[in-house]
Amino acid sequence: MKIRAVTLFTDDLASLPNLLDRVNAGISAVSSKYGVSVVTKRVTLPFVSSINAAKEQLRILKSIAARRGYVYSGLSLMTPLDPITVAKLIEEYDTYSMIWMPDYDDDAANFYVNLLKAMSSEEPLAARKVAVLLGDLIETPYYPASVNVKGGTGLSIAILYASDLLSSSGDLQRRIKNLVGKANAIGEELSELAGVEYRGIDASLSPWGQDSVVKVIEKVGGLRFGELGTLAVIGLINRLISELPLSKTGFNEIMLPLGEDDELKARFNDGLVDLFKLISYTQVCVAGIDMVPVPISELGLIKNLILDLSEVVRVKGRSLGIRLIPARETSIDLGEDFGKSPVISLLTGKVLK
Repeated sequence: MKIRAVTLFTDDLASLPNLLDRVNAGISAVSSKYGVSVVTKRVTLPFVSSINAAKEQLRILKSIAARRGYVYSGLSLMTPLDPITVAKLIEEYDTYSMIWMPDYDDDAANFYVNLLKAMSSEEPLAARKVAVLLGDLIETPYYPASVNVKGGTGLSIAILYASDLLSSSGDLQRRIKNLVGKANAIGEELSELAGVEYRGIDASLSPWGQDSVVKVIEKVGGLRFGELGTLAVIGLINRLISELPLSKTGFNEIMLPLGEDDELKARFNDGLVDLFKLISYTQVCVAGIDMVPVPISELGLIKNLILDLSEVVRVKGRSLGIRLIPARETSIDLGEDFGKSPVISLLTGKVLK
């Protein structure tokens, strides 16, 4: 098991150096004690109200957090700002950004489309740092849909445990409970060492390259992902996660980000899954439309996608994230961690040829 993210939520920038030093010391202590590794360290701030306020706090984050090995979310928006300015801020300060859309909003949808267009002309991969959160506001350690909802200072964690589920045996419910329970205890201890409130674990089952959620679904269901029965297996695992008697925060569901799961990419390339099938899976899992590369020429169709997913949120009664990456070719290189991903047509739902 790996800790995917240790996320510090704060609104106290004056105390940030001391806070981060304490969290770093705590991470070193629990890593040594339990033999776990931390993939990313993160700082999440509340919503910003203006460009000027955003610039000020982003300058602080870049000078303090980045130097200590942290990435950060300092540009979460309740209302749209100028998309070109926001795109420049994301590039200049290397920040993550979230756009909250409680219900479908045409202005917010246009803003997201125009933001992606602005990014596509400069650095399309920067779109990995932007998400739309549809539905109720939640507080999660998962980026980019992360904002300090409660205010004050607290800490939460997310974990990578797909490979551990695959390598272990016995009752699935017990395996999930044991793995997540162990991680939650580490999160509690880390928070105590750092002297901050523990806000819980996001127990979502998420991938990281070959550490594949699709492999887990296929093993549990005895099927290939995309075949009949896939939806039922996703629902089963989600129920087991939801029943965990732990201090949870955030999404707590199966995550299927295309660009981050090597087996999901393969199923798209094989034709077993397309975008429309993935949309149908969002009825029982979160962030089904995450890290999906789409053609720059089809960005105008994103508003229709948001409309469809907003209806899923309304019926499902759970929040859902969207993260799309503009692409110029039929595949896109997502960097060292995730490699190449197919580009998916918003018009046909299939891999672009």
